[in-house]
Amino acid sequence: MKKNAIVLAAVIALAGIAFAAGPRTLTHSLPAEGLEAIDLSSGIGDVQVTARDGAEEVSIEVLLTPRRGGFFSSKRKAEQDVAAASLRTKIKGTRLKIGIDPSADDDRRFEERWTIEMPTDLFLTLNHGVGDVVVDGARAGLEIDSGVGDVRVDARSGDINIDLGVGTAVVNAPAESYGSAEGAGGVGDARLTVRGEKISSGGFISHAATWTGDGRDHIEVSVGVGDAVITLD
Repeated sequence: MKKNAIVLAAVIALAGIAFAAGPRTLTHSLPAEGLEAIDLSSGIGDVQVTARDGAEEVSIEVLLTPRRGGFFSSKRKAEQDVAAASLRTKIKGTRLKIGIDPSADDDRRFEERWTIEMPTDLFLTLNHGVGDVVVDGARAGLEIDSGVGDVRVDARSGDINIDLGVGTAVVNAPAESYGSAEGAGGVGDARLTVRGEKISSGGFISHAATWTGDGRDHIEVSVGVGDAVITLD
């Protein structure tokens, strides 16, 4: 009798995973004390990161939505993947590493929509697959490596390094914070504007534009196919 009850419980648990439908939202918050940087790994979907003055914690929300990966892809398998996924947060030294488990799975059948709030004094590293990225209010610098999608950064200071495969990368920041800025578009344009003055870009197919200022931080934006747009006011 006891054995039958255990078997029944196992069947119910498996059924809950197998027939789970629709999106899932995973959330987590933790104190930012002692942290210096955030490393986020994300797959397919959009990412929104907001840095706030006076914030004392890192707040994370990710919406997982099942998706079919192709003609032979199963919707039920996608729903199973969503049901089985978990939010990974691991602190290593002064770095907070964030992602979705199981990790390193190229066949994951769901989209991720990330919303993260953090203090302005944390450096951000983002390794992103496909989708749009928006970062607002950063002061401590950031590094973004993204495959396909648009990237928009509104920063106040800090080194900025963006490497985008396909899409448009836009950076807005105050000119007084930066000592140099460089934008490069492999197949596309590089547009650099400083205090209303447009810096011309050179190149026949690929274009690059550079500027030197008096600040201590640096901006480097590289786009494989698409435009690199930097505006310093």
